[in-house]
Amino acid sequence: MQRAVLTATALICLAGCDRGTPAAPTLSDVPLAAEAGRAAALPDPAESQPEGGFLAGTATADAPVAQDGAAAGSAASDRLAPPARGGLLGFFRRKAAAAGPAPDAPDYAQVGPGATLPFGEVARLCGVAETALGTEVARYPETGRGYTLRDSAPDSTTPRSFWITGFDDGCARQVTGALAMFGDPELHERLRYGPAGSTLPEGPLDRAYEAVKTQVCRVAGDAPCGRALPRLARDTVFVSVYPALGSPRSADMLLHDGALLEFAAP
Repeated sequence: MQRAVLTATALICLAGCDRGTPAAPTLSDVPLAAEAGRAAALPDPAESQPEGGFLAGTATADAPVAQDGAAAGSAASDRLAPPARGGLLGFFRRKAAAAGPAPDAPDYAQVGPGATLPFGEVARLCGVAETALGTEVARYPETGRGYTLRDSAPDSTTPRSFWITGFDDGCARQVTGALAMFGDPELHERLRYGPAGSTLPEGPLDRAYEAVKTQVCRVAGDAPCGRALPRLARDTVFVSVYPALGSPRSADMLLHDGALLEFAAP
């Protein structure tokens, strides 16, 4: 009898405790924000950027992005060669280069040894040894294979013949001017995308560069190349030729991947 009374008392106490303790909420009873559960799965924008190192430039350059319509539709973009230089594609590319540029190419004209061009024109000179083309006065890039600027009379300040070598077809490009110089893509981007860039007129060389930049750097037409700039600069360079020292006018070329993509003269 005493045991039954104790058991009944214990049950009454347990029932009272159960009524005083609220039930624990379940996950479905807890209100959640619409973004809950996703923040931890997505990295912070700063963390999603590639870090430095050997693959940093490649990761940025190879990411697909939308292309700028004006750049992609330019004539220069139609002349851009595939990026791969080796293998079967490289073989056919070298064969095409040996056949010479297309009739609509800016360097389709060809001259022979001893010819003189007027300022504002460019032509190919083939079959002449590089050492016979004046004196080397500049090289781009400064080390390794690339383009060479040769001057027929380095001590002169008057208009004369210059040659640029380093093209896939083995022919030099001849121009005439009092001064000729290389200009790298970094300098071009500082001017084009700097504070004064919006006030500068856009010409065929600018559109040709946008086509190259879009292909190599995988960025939109209104953005600089970014981390892939060293990769672009390995085989891309501008050449400016002036008719006289101090002249504001110039004939300009864009060279890329062993070819003359665009030529613009005043």
